[in-house]
Amino acid sequence: MLFKKLTVLTYCSLVSCMVFAQDNKTSVTDSIVETFLACDDQFFHKLAENRESFSEYVDLTTKDNVTFIPVESIYQSDKDKVIFKKPLLYHGLTITGYQNIFIPTNLSGQYYYWGFIFDNNQEEIINALKNIKWLNYNENVYFANAKIYDRNAKPAQWQDNPYSIDGVVPRLGTIEKSLYLENVDNKQNRVLCSIQGDLTKDILYKDRPDMKPLDEQIEKERQEKIKAYKSKKEQEKNKATQESSDSNSSKEGDKI
Repeated sequence: MLFKKLTVLTYCSLVSCMVFAQDNKTSVTDSIVETFLACDDQFFHKLAENRESFSEYVDLTTKDNVTFIPVESIYQSDKDKVIFKKPLLYHGLTITGYQNIFIPTNLSGQYYYWGFIFDNNQEEIINALKNIKWLNYNENVYFANAKIYDRNAKPAQWQDNPYSIDGVVPRLGTIEKSLYLENVDNKQNRVLCSIQGDLTKDILYKDRPDMKPLDEQIEKERQEKIKAYKSKKEQEKNKATQESSDSNSSKEGDKI
């Protein structure tokens, strides 16, 4: 009888540990999603703290002490997303991927978007994210927590932006950020953080520390291309000089 009691107690203890581990894993993924919704550097710190747990869903990269979700290219729409190894469940929602987008413009500033892809419709997402006050941006997009930063203001700091309007770009010297809920197709929507406008690197890196190692890598590749191009042009120039010299030598030989 004592053996039976010990066996039952051991079994119950094992089950309790398993339930605790599952609950703990859920709380970890929940906290990662929730810090993402703040649209600042908390998200990347939380990824670093829980790298092992979150790597079950997607491979992470750490560069210069910054942990982030890598995509093949932030510039190309067919390469700016990664699909998770398995769905991540959050408050009844199903997250299946991550997207990281950069859109540079010549006159309207720089536009950065990053966030999660959901296999849920917009109504389901809005109902699940009850703490967020979603507003209509246009027919297919909602937005929330709109902020603006005027670099010329004294003091310069983030403030609420009641004038966030579709089709109106940030004016010179200002930066805006928001949370967006946007339709991808009939089956998917995405929730994206954004920071956009007349950005400086120091302001960008405060909320997007992952962009610093990416920028450094991009700059390194750019310099390598420039170096390769100069080397190629130098070789072509030397070849042309040699051919010209050989041609002149041949002509002088004919004259003799």
